[in-house]
Amino acid sequence: MVLGAKNPFSNSEKSELADRLALLLSVQLLPSPTPPSEGTKIEVKKGRINRKAIGYIYGFVDSGLQCREQNITDIDVGLPILFHVLRTLFPGREQAYVDFLMHHMEDEIVVLGMMVGGQEYYDFLHSNGSPMGLARLILEYQED
Repeated sequence: MVLGAKNPFSNSEKSELADRLALLLSVQLLPSPTPPSEGTKIEVKKGRINRKAIGYIYGFVDSGLQCREQNITDIDVGLPILFHVLRTLFPGREQAYVDFLMHHMEDEIVVLGMMVGGQEYYDFLHSNGSPMGLARLILEYQED
C-alpha cells in the first residue's frame, strides 16, 4: 500500500467511510461517564483536551484511510473525513478539536495516541474483536 496513492475516492466513498469510522468510535464512547446524548467530550474536567484520546481518533481515522490507499494529509480527503467524524462524535466541539490537533501533531502524547488508534483499527480489521481503546483512554484520564 502506498501512502501517497492518488486513487479516485468519490464523495460517496468519503461519506460512507466517515460514517463507518464515526460509528466504530461512537460505540467506544458508550462507557464514558458523560454519555454522547449529553455531549461527551474528550476533555478532562479542567477543560484540557485529552491528548492521547484525540491522537487515538486521528490515528484510527488515518489507519482507516490508509487501508483504502488514501492519505490523511490529502486536504481533499483527510480533513473532511476527520472533521465529519469529530462533528458526529462531539457536535459543537469539532473545530476546536481539529485546531488542537493541527497545533499538536508533534506532541509526544498525541503521537502515542495516534499509534494506539492506528494499530487498533488495523487489529480490528484482522480479528473478530471490537476496538475499545478510546473508551479506555477517556476513562483512564478522567480527573477528579
